[in-house]
Amino acid sequence: MHDSLTIALLQAREAAMSYFRPIVKRHNLTEQQWRIVRVLAEHPSMDFHDLAFRTCILRPSLTGILTRMERDGLVLRLKPLNDQRKLYVSLTKEGNALYERAQAQVEEAYRQIEAEYTPEKMQQLTALLEEFIVLGNRHIAERDREIPSEE
Repeated sequence: MHDSLTIALLQAREAAMSYFRPIVKRHNLTEQQWRIVRVLAEHPSMDFHDLAFRTCILRPSLTGILTRMERDGLVLRLKPLNDQRKLYVSLTKEGNALYERAQAQVEEAYRQIEAEYTPEKMQQLTALLEEFIVLGNRHIAERDREIPSEE
């Protein structure tokens, strides 16, 4: 019998978040809001569906989170005039400033993890996780091809 991979990954996520959660809270953000800020800081304007995928937030939940973030002046939601079905999201100046303030603390947390776990182990762990994500994405794509379309 195998140990539970999914439980081990959840426990590893909690271990990692023990370094970052205090930073996120210090900036009055939820973990989901921080993921949005971080992704948008790296990709200044992003399609709603891509943002949901990259932040691992379900689209219905993302809608509510973005509504609150827009109210708080952190993001803008924009619909192109030529395609009203699309929705793009960007950080505001306030959102970018928040990212800049928090990012220095996040980098310090990464330095602390590397000091305790070693940079080499962090590189190995990251490489293994990226490889596993590719494997999972491939599995999802194959499964989706097997499911007949309802058109």
